[in-house]
Amino acid sequence: MRILFIVNPTAGRGAGAKKLQKLEKLLDVKEVDHELLKTTGPGDAKLFSKERRDDFDLVTVFGGDGTMNEVLNGLVGGNTPMAVMPIGTGNDFVRSAQLPIKLEPALDNILSGKRRMCDLGVFNGERHFINVIGIGFDAYANIESRKIKRLKGTAVYVAAVFKTLRQWSAVPMKIEMDNDLIDDHSYLTCIANGWSVGGGLSLTPDAHLRDGLFDVCHVADISSGKIVWNFPKLTNGKINDLEEVTIRQSKKVRVTSEEPLPMHMDGEIIDAENKVFEVEIIPDGFTIWDGGAGHA
Repeated sequence: MRILFIVNPTAGRGAGAKKLQKLEKLLDVKEVDHELLKTTGPGDAKLFSKERRDDFDLVTVFGGDGTMNEVLNGLVGGNTPMAVMPIGTGNDFVRSAQLPIKLEPALDNILSGKRRMCDLGVFNGERHFINVIGIGFDAYANIESRKIKRLKGTAVYVAAVFKTLRQWSAVPMKIEMDNDLIDDHSYLTCIANGWSVGGGLSLTPDAHLRDGLFDVCHVADISSGKIVWNFPKLTNGKINDLEEVTIRQSKKVRVTSEEPLPMHMDGEIIDAENKVFEVEIIPDGFTIWDGGAGHA
């Protein structure tokens, strides 16, 4: 098996560059037929994966969720599956997919892996995602997380959430789903294929990557104090206990707002005048590579 590794040296606040040497040693020891390509800026990962996908049996992301999303979009339309060795800040897709997080177990999982289908999301008919789209509060918190330099991992997102509490308020938003309509002030809307956001937090604890449906979490106007008091519910799967929280399932979702809203896709901020969000799921629309090892 010949593997292309697309490496983002800046992922995980520089962890990519630090862990690359260890990866190269492991690849030599395990005699892996491979090629490494390093990204130098936005767009490289998508370009590399699209141009080189037919030359390899597998394309592996050595980076975070943002790099993963770029590679995903480069592979859509081809037959080459995607694997992930996570070195980002959140690593939410691998959590949702129950893939190993640590370096050597992740590589071993790849070397013993096989193809596995999962659902694929399409945003506004153009860009694809595999884990989650966040609109409103969680997207704003994602923006704030990029300003936090001294923390790592989930702690970054927790700090960003508490910082955002002082700045964000609910906005009018219409959410149209297959069988439901929510037209209300919204604190956040999360359209999820996978369960994990913010480095292991969950707004949609029952979301599954292969059920053919999005889990859509809507949080109505809610006080900052209530969020703080109930923050543990983001880690124990009980978020739906709150009266302000509604979770529905849908194959298509259309969100509209009169004012532009912050948005993230698989953890990456989408900079645009986002007022209309049209999202559709493609059941079994993408192929990932998984050895079935689970978390490590």
